[in-house]
Amino acid sequence: MSNTNFYSTDYQGLTRSFCHGKIYCSSITASLVHHKIGIPWDRLHVLTLNEKLNIAGVNLICFDANHCPGSIIILFEPPNGKAVLHTGDFRFSSKMANNPVLQSSCVHTLILDTTYCNPRYDFPSQEIVIQFVIEAIQAEAFNPKTLFLIGSYTIGKERLFMEVARLLQKKVYVGAAKLQILKHLELPQEIMHWFTANEAESHIHVVPMWTLASFKRMKYLSNQYAGRYDLIVAFCPTGWAFGKGRKKTPGKRWQQGSIIRYHPRILLLGLVWKLKSAT
Repeated sequence: MSNTNFYSTDYQGLTRSFCHGKIYCSSITASLVHHKIGIPWDRLHVLTLNEKLNIAGVNLICFDANHCPGSIIILFEPPNGKAVLHTGDFRFSSKMANNPVLQSSCVHTLILDTTYCNPRYDFPSQEIVIQFVIEAIQAEAFNPKTLFLIGSYTIGKERLFMEVARLLQKKVYVGAAKLQILKHLELPQEIMHWFTANEAESHIHVVPMWTLASFKRMKYLSNQYAGRYDLIVAFCPTGWAFGKGRKKTPGKRWQQGSIIRYHPRILLLGLVWKLKSAT
């Protein structure tokens, strides 16, 4: 069994009692599977990026999928020469197209992630969205009683709040459970330094996406922090921030952020955050 990433939709049904051979995955995914699900290490086989491995006569080689931490693309090369390229969830980059192994391989079958494979999806780069968040936080710098929330899944939105912390040189509260997850992502210490499990150390908090999905929960948070903060600005980063997307308009770029809900003490902004490839 191969596992291309640790998104919850990709490991549903996988439990600690798994006994159907080994799970082949990246070192980050293996660490998360062991930590979160409890599958023993002797059931996990760590794949090294860009190194060929032969399993039962089939050559296998994996590459960085440029998606969530630990995500991989897998190339299978069976003896009959009919290679299979399985992208899993991935975000295309020119580095993939220029990979000499992929260039030299004659792919017979392509198993492709087509989530956003439609011309209507014309997403801004992650860099543009990060800059939007940075500027929004800086614009409220005059008010120390503003709480900023950034939505996140178990894994998958790390780059957004990592860059916010790094560029603003500010601590980001992630909570104890999230901090443990981050420790499994092989992040450099200079990045881990910016994360804290002490909410009093930061006015930028990483929260579960489901928290932002309910305005009732948002109002509860607003009441909970009423003594410390008089405004909550929440960022909801998702490829579905604008429903099914917009059609391209010549000469115009996607809007980086859009107000989803507004309350006198709460501003919820949807961010077009793409972890997968569009066209």
